[in-house]
Amino acid sequence: MKHRYTVMSFNLRYNNERDGLYAFHSGRFDFAVEYIRSSGADIIGFQEVEPDTVKMLAERLGDIYHIVGSGRGRNFDGEACPIAYRRDRFDLIGLDTFWLSPTPGVAASKPVKEHCPRITTTVTLLPLEGDDEGRKPIRVYNTHLFHTPDEWLRAYGLYTNLDRIRADKSYSGYPVIFMGDFNSTPGSLVLSSLRKYPTVKLKDATAALGYTYHEYENPRLEKTKIDYIFTDLEYDPVSSRRVTLRRESDGMFLSDHYPVKVDVLV
Repeated sequence: MKHRYTVMSFNLRYNNERDGLYAFHSGRFDFAVEYIRSSGADIIGFQEVEPDTVKMLAERLGDIYHIVGSGRGRNFDGEACPIAYRRDRFDLIGLDTFWLSPTPGVAASKPVKEHCPRITTTVTLLPLEGDDEGRKPIRVYNTHLFHTPDEWLRAYGLYTNLDRIRADKSYSGYPVIFMGDFNSTPGSLVLSSLRKYPTVKLKDATAALGYTYHEYENPRLEKTKIDYIFTDLEYDPVSSRRVTLRRESDGMFLSDHYPVKVDVLV
């Protein structure tokens, strides 16, 4: 018997005072936490999470979720791509952070042309449901590709992820969830290279969704889809959705991105 798990990728948007009405202190973080608690998500990949925000998430969500992942800086500080998983549904049996660079295991490393490092957080989760023989570990990767006009750098970051996924699958064979903010549209060279990668075959469980980056529905912005959940697990296409929720009282957004969700079957 397979069990259903809801996976969500959520770019929280870092705490920027220039966001004005949509800055954290204006109530957006509180609204995001309220939504997360009611979302039913079992696994969440966050992007743009600063150290103070990691602490706040742990304080506000720690009764439901275990939140793991280090920052991208030399001392494992700075912006992170943490993963949250439900305490009552999974055991953590593996955790790592790697850098999207020629030396993925070296903290704060980056390609020569890029001004700041980028990372991927990966966890191996063992579902608590089912008998011991039937339970299958899942490997989850959460990333935030480079934000740069140079598509080559994003493709490089993507290939660093795919090379790691290939290596991990070669010895474990565990099914994969690969998600995050790819800073790339579905028709881009970056996404095309993912589909053509020879030994890692993942389906875009969010392929039918519309734009995800909207900058608080800025009418001057060309809105694009840059947030994804890829997997080789069976998934329910009907469950794939953007979370376009806004608070009724004041029109508050969750973020300048719409989170994306899908139900996978394990």
